[in-house]
Amino acid sequence: MTEASAWTLSLASYSPPTKLWLAASAERDSNPPGEQGDQPHLEARSLRVLIVEDEFFISLHTKQLLQVLGHVVVGIAVSAEEAILFAEQERPDVVLMDIRLNGSRDGIEAADEIRQRSGIGSIFVTANTDSQTRQRALASQPLGFLEKPLTEQRLKLGLSKAV
Repeated sequence: MTEASAWTLSLASYSPPTKLWLAASAERDSNPPGEQGDQPHLEARSLRVLIVEDEFFISLHTKQLLQVLGHVVVGIAVSAEEAILFAEQERPDVVLMDIRLNGSRDGIEAADEIRQRSGIGSIFVTANTDSQTRQRALASQPLGFLEKPLTEQRLKLGLSKAV
């Protein structure tokens, strides 16, 4: 079999997918599998949100989800120090805070300092935490916890419960 005939054979067996759901899709009426009808329709006011996340693509995805939900992203910080400065300058309504960050301080310390200095609450966004870390996080009086990966519905519900 020649290279050209192998190529033709593989093209002949190709069939394009009919519909593909993407987590970062801007389409509002499209729900991912398993989340259709899981949550009631929630009306929420537009929030000013600070994202604290040291992974670039996760922060962009979070920003897009917030914008689709009608919220304003006032900044994206990658370290505790940067988050504290942003919070003081921009005065967001809420902070979406990753626990593990770049630098010597983590998101728990940043959330605690932001709350003490500015009275702004944080929602921790995390993939998984051990019980000791979760206890430290609870001591900082968060508005809540959201599990990664974020989805539009998960974020919408978490923000509506927190504020």
